[in-house]
Amino acid sequence: MTHAQAPAKDRAMLIGAVLVGALGLYVLALDQGLLLSLFQGEIAFDMNLFHEVVHDARHTAGFPCH
Repeated sequence: MTHAQAPAKDRAMLIGAVLVGALGLYVLALDQGLLLSLFQGEIAFDMNLFHEVVHDARHTAGFPCH
């Protein structure tokens, strides 16, 4: 019975890894304050914290941001 559960666990881990990877790519490449605005409100667009933290990584990866 443990053999039948292993593929389901592996599938769940794969889906989790893909979701975390997609979130990381979004933060690196696209986020301009939207993600934190869910918690901070409009000030997140002015502060643009994630953009500033990953600014150099964006340019290194080839994503333009300004």
